[in-house]
Amino acid sequence: MKYLIGLIALALPTYLIRFNILGVPTTLLEIIIYLVFIYGIINIAYCQWLEVRRRVWLPVAILLLGLVLATYIAPDKFEAIGQVKAFFIDPLMVFLLMICYLHAKDFIWILYGLAGSGLVVSIHAIFQKILGHVTSDGRVIGVFGYSPNYVALFLAPIAVMTLAYGIAMMVKKRSWLSYVMFLVSSISLIAVYFSGSRAGLLVIAGGTAFYLILFFWDFFKKELWKKVVLALLIVAAIGTSWFAFRPDFSVSAQNGGRISSSNNIRWEIWKSSLELIKAHPILGVGLGNFQNSFGELTKDRTNFLEFITPEAFSPHNIFLAFWLSTTIFGFIAFIWLLMIFYLVGFSNLKSSVSQILLAAMTALLLQGLVDTPYFKNDLAVFFWLVFGVMIVLTKKETLPGK
Repeated sequence: MKYLIGLIALALPTYLIRFNILGVPTTLLEIIIYLVFIYGIINIAYCQWLEVRRRVWLPVAILLLGLVLATYIAPDKFEAIGQVKAFFIDPLMVFLLMICYLHAKDFIWILYGLAGSGLVVSIHAIFQKILGHVTSDGRVIGVFGYSPNYVALFLAPIAVMTLAYGIAMMVKKRSWLSYVMFLVSSISLIAVYFSGSRAGLLVIAGGTAFYLILFFWDFFKKELWKKVVLALLIVAAIGTSWFAFRPDFSVSAQNGGRISSSNNIRWEIWKSSLELIKAHPILGVGLGNFQNSFGELTKDRTNFLEFITPEAFSPHNIFLAFWLSTTIFGFIAFIWLLMIFYLVGFSNLKSSVSQILLAAMTALLLQGLVDTPYFKNDLAVFFWLVFGVMIVLTKKETLPGK
């Protein structure tokens, strides 16, 4: 089963291959997940899901409640059901298989799968740049075919994982594999750079820095001056991030350039999203209905119809997205799951696997401050792959790959 779940990780971009079966839209990724799930259920002998019921299944149940309510209030029920299926049911199938079959040492096969899919996406994006198949401002859109940011959303957390694994392997003297991982992460970094995503580059830097802090934690915790230096570095990183994404309302959408316009648009989307939460604090606006609700709220505001609403596919913040799309219950469940993840991770902090997973999830959440790295087929499965490995990490283990 570890090979099949690794195959799912490798196949994440295949959600782009879409077709209908008996009139029901689906994707190649979804079919792979269903086939692996059926095989897993047929061959299951014992599943340890009962052992984690108190830790995980209550927030999962609350999340499902939120999804039912979010579907009920959604104007387009067909769209809402499709999102529930693709963004939650499919990933939860993968998660259940992981709980039933995997052990911490099997993480390596998921990492290989993610590295492979990341390498394919990266090489495609780099060739787009070489061949000049770019947007008007020189950015690549990769295999995803719409926004350059999708390239960074997919690659940045994977780059953090492969780089962290390479560092860990280098320390353990398995240099040949570390070189492979460094190469994969370097190619991913180049692709993210060509995508023009500032968030993607900052996320790779931030996630890697977080991993290094965990890796050298014994060094930092021994003396006060080291803690002070670490705190100053964190403050400097926060300041740099604010400088990169601060709004500048002294410029217009027409003459402010891409950076200023992008920052201003995000800022307005965040403010309007908070207005939507204030107006719909319990049920949100329903699955698949954010842009419509955003447009209705801001239809009489200057520049919104032309410049902002077309970019408001999501709140550009993972926490706002969960609240507005899955009700307050989905938001609470998401926060609860993250708390579980970090509690398990920090309780196994000496585990190399735990450190890598913590860095990957932190990278995802950093990206989630300025974008929505979940409500997309591949990103949703990625979240539950990382979460699932952490849950099966029940004891401190050495880095897999012996």
